[in-house]
Formats: sequence, structure tokens, C-alpha cells
Amino acid sequence: MCKATKQPAHSHYLVRKFTLDYGIEKICTKMDLASQILTAVEFNWDQPCLGTRDRCKMDLNNYENSYSWQTFKIVGDRIKNFSYGLSSLLQPRDYLGICAVNRPEWIIADFACILQSIISVPISSRLSDHDIIFIINNTRISAIVCDQEMLSKFIQIHSECSTLRHLICMDPIFETISDKYSLYENMNIIEKDGLSIHYMNNIEKHGSTKKREYIINEPNDCITVVYTSGSSGFPKGAMLSEKVFKQQYPTEYVSKLEKSVKFCYRPLVWITDRKATILGFLKGGSTGFSTGNVAQLTEELALVEPTSFSAQPTFWNKIYLEFNTMLLLSGMDNEECLLEQFSKIIPARCRVISVGGAMVSSTILKFIQRCFRHCKIVESYGTTECGRITFDYDFLRTMIDYRLESATEIGYTLNDKPYPRGELLVKTTQMFSGYINNPEETKEALTEDGFFRTGDIVELRGVTKQKPDIHVIDRKKNFFKLSQGQFISPESLECIYL
Repeated sequence: MCKATKQPAHSHYLVRKFTLDYGIEKICTKMDLASQILTAVEFNWDQPCLGTRDRCKMDLNNYENSYSWQTFKIVGDRIKNFSYGLSSLLQPRDYLGICAVNRPEWIIADFACILQSIISVPISSRLSDHDIIFIINNTRISAIVCDQEMLSKFIQIHSECSTLRHLICMDPIFETISDKYSLYENMNIIEKDGLSIHYMNNIEKHGSTKKREYIINEPNDCITVVYTSGSSGFPKGAMLSEKVFKQQYPTEYVSKLEKSVKFCYRPLVWITDRKATILGFLKGGSTGFSTGNVAQLTEELALVEPTSFSAQPTFWNKIYLEFNTMLLLSGMDNEECLLEQFSKIIPARCRVISVGGAMVSSTILKFIQRCFRHCKIVESYGTTECGRITFDYDFLRTMIDYRLESATEIGYTLNDKPYPRGELLVKTTQMFSGYINNPEETKEALTEDGFFRTGDIVELRGVTKQKPDIHVIDRKKNFFKLSQGQFISPESLECIYL
């Protein structure tokens, strides 16, 4: 639909192709997330969407210096077909786990859940069996989409997970496990002991023959459960509703000659990276996935050439350490040349570098600003439970209210000079609905008047134009107590050395 005339686009695809590529603004009249996903596919059908690095044809363990991209149409068809196929296995409001390295199928499974009102539960592959079993049982997961590396783990533990009925593997599976399970050729399903194992591609094929309408989630419906570490020793699952999850996503789509390009290398179980990937999709941008090999990270950055890049402090710490090592070897007079050399780590097309996920030292931040002068450097801060809270120290429009509470037991009070210091408590428009099946942790996290306890120690450096200038300086739970009663926080050292 044209924003100016409020008229629908022409029905013929050639007219859409040649009239919607020159800056015309388009809007999605439906506000639900499922409709916005399908609208993004329609508006950008022939544009690159999700990309993976090409494997060497002669040696599948190595990679070419190129990426292959699936278009929005291909990805959109896969999302719809997989969602139709899922409807044969699960009911709306069932829970589906996703456990795999970053790849297109991760996003396809996530979006397919939204289209069928199935609640997605990302599971980190780095978790112990103990924690994975807890998550499956805590949310009563019915099915899990995983890659081949994780398939054997779920087969081994499924007997301890009473609700788990289906495993869906992103990779071909019959060659590796058909000798252990009876194979039902007519259904392309391996079944044993009440557990069915499916190949994702077969579910997509089945879904392509089973068209049905997608389901619109209500604003307060939970659409995903995101697990974080819990104080009791078990993970705690933050429930995020449709309304909360789509707060940062656009209702308007602008067609531009230059689309955003993202490089997805941090685990999609992290809500920040998952939201960034979804945001890029809804705006018609493309996302290139890392192979997961840290040694090839900068090489793949150069191949994807993202228009923005986000990394936690540990990434920048390693670059800074390598820079200083080379500077000592080559001599201090060579500093500017080295800065120029290191600046090429981030491609020239990149416009914004975002630093977040943990505290960053002022030394590291100044180095980033000096080295990557072609980029705008910003800091962001947020939590799984409340979404993004600040951007470059400014509270975002999603903020409703905030306050500081003294943490006298570790030496921070509102009377500190030159700035008040204490634990940050917030209310935002992206607040979670509580921790699933965990009223104790939920009660501990929220105050009686609905503020969320972030656990972060901040200092309030002033208020300009009604915008508070806050800086995170510590983490409340980082402190440990010495035998003589003194509290110690190792974070400042970790920011430098880790």
C-alpha cells in the first residue's frame, strides 16, 4: 500500500518490481507480527535475504571466499511451508525448542512458529544436559528443531523429558541413525520409544501440499520464552508477548536502493542478536551467517560487508591486545599506520559499530573511536526482561520510568559524590510477563509497584532535557565477600584482560 495515496500496490509483479524500487514508502496495515513477516516477503521478494558461506566442492570441510543468498521469496516460501508442516505435528500454543548454530533454518523455524501461534524456546547448545532437560520439562516442550550435531544429545535425554514427542533435524539424518531406529519409508519419519525424528526438508515438502491460513497472535499472547541464568542454579525463562516482542519493529517499510546488511555470528539464543536479525528482515535487509569458526570471523566480515556491526567488549579487547602487541614490536612511531591497518577489520561499508552486552572500559572505547573513524560508535544497554534500555547513554522512548536504589552492602548509595550511585530499577514498554512456571524468581525480580530490578549498579551523571545520563559501573551479583568482610568486584579487571 502507498503511504501517500492509501492505495494498494498493482497486482502484477512487474508493475510492483518497477514502481516500488525508488524510495516509495509502503506500509503494512496489519499490526500483528505474522502479517509483518509476510509483508516483508512480499515487498522484497526478489532481494537477497539470508546468506551462508559456500563450501569447497572438493573439500566440504573448507569454505570458498563467497556467500550464496536465498531471496525473500525462497525464504518466505520455506517459512510458510514449514509452518504448514508444523501444524500437522503441533497445536497452537504448544512449545517448540530451537537448538542449533546460527543458520537460515534457525530463523525459518522461529518465524514459522509465529505463523502458527507456536511458542518458540531457544536453547543454547553450550548448556549442560542437566540444564537442557530442565528447560524442556519447565516449558513442556513438544518438539525441538536442531542441527545434526545436537540430534544425538536429544535422542539420549528424551527419556527424561516426558512431553518431548518430535525431533526435527535441519540436516539429512537417515544415513547416521537409521540403523538404530525403524524407518517408516512412506512417512519419511524415524520413530522409536514414542519419539519421532523428522528431516526439516521433508516437513517443508509436506507443508507445501497443505495450505492453510496463518494464525494471528493476540497482543498479550506469549510468543517466545527466553532463558537466562537463574540465582537458584536453574535457568529461568522470561516470557515475551507478541506486543512486547514487536515493540522495536516497524509498521512502515521504506524501499531504498541501499538495504541494510547484517553479519550474524553471535548465538541467536541471545535476544539482542535475534531481534536485530528480525529487524533487518522486516526492513528488507539481508543477513549473512558466520560459519561459527572464530578464526575466520574477520575473513567472513570482509565477505559479508555489513552496514552495521555489534560486538561485546571481549571482541574489542582482543583487537586492542593484538594492536598493542604489534605496536610494541614495530615501534611507537608506527601507531597511525597500524590504526589504518586495523581499521580494515571493519569493512568500509559499515556505518555504525555498537558496543554492548557487558561493561567496556574507557581505554577500549577510546581505542575503538580512534581506530574505526569511518563508523559511528555507540553503546547500548538492555536486559532480556526489559528490552533495550539505553542507546549512547540516553534512555529510549520505550522507557516508562526509572529509579535508583542504594546498595549499601557493597558501598553504593544515592548520596555518593560526585554522582548518585545504586541499582537501576526500570519500567519499559518491553517488559516481560514473568518467568515461566517460576513465581518465586518473578517476585524477586519485580518490586511491588512493577519495577524490574536490573541488578546493574549505575551512576547518574546528570539530567539534560529530561534525559538522564546513566553509566553502568558494576554488576550487583559480581561481588564476592572476603573472609575479613570486604566486598570485591573483579569486573574492572575482566574488562581489560578478558
